[in-house]
Amino acid sequence: MTLAAPSTIGRFVLRTFLWLPPCFAGWYLGAQHVAPVLGAAARVLVELFRSGILSSLERQGQVLIFVTTIQVHPAPDQVGVLLVEVNPLLYTYGLPFFVALMLGARAKWAKILAGAAVLVPFQAWGIAFDFLAQIVRTGAGVSAQAGLLGWRTEFVALAYQVGSLIFPALAPVALWVAFNRPLFGALIGARAPAMGHHAGTVR
Repeated sequence: MTLAAPSTIGRFVLRTFLWLPPCFAGWYLGAQHVAPVLGAAARVLVELFRSGILSSLERQGQVLIFVTTIQVHPAPDQVGVLLVEVNPLLYTYGLPFFVALMLGARAKWAKILAGAAVLVPFQAWGIAFDFLAQIVRTGAGVSAQAGLLGWRTEFVALAYQVGSLIFPALAPVALWVAFNRPLFGALIGARAPAMGHHAGTVR
């Protein structure tokens, strides 16, 4: 395989860095418009994992508000339902990075939009299990009402870690690699000889 010239790789890196600011600006400004889509996908995941605990889903700006069927008692003579807020920005910051990488590689917009759609389930996973993790952290009584006991509690804890730490950072990069294998191979190939050269000069 013919490796990409260092100048080609350098231009890709430069283009990616130049695209980062507008991509992150667009991501932040458009967050409130994307939130309903992510909320709907997250609601499907919640219903699949534990049905019947969600009454409705509302939005305040870019923040999703999950209205549950779980009763809470803010005061001895008061009864209400538990509301849980989740900020989707915590789980979608990989999207602008992915778009910048794709634009740096001069990918077509059809492929960029397809990649953004593929990322939705990973982002929805983080939102859904953030919501469920907040229920678990509220207390044993609330968890019991939600039916989040035993193995479900352990799974929620694990899924929350995956959704908050792994998916947001790694899923966009893995997807970019899948869409740009020749360029990724060239980047790795160019890095390997450079490392070998430096290693050979060590005395």
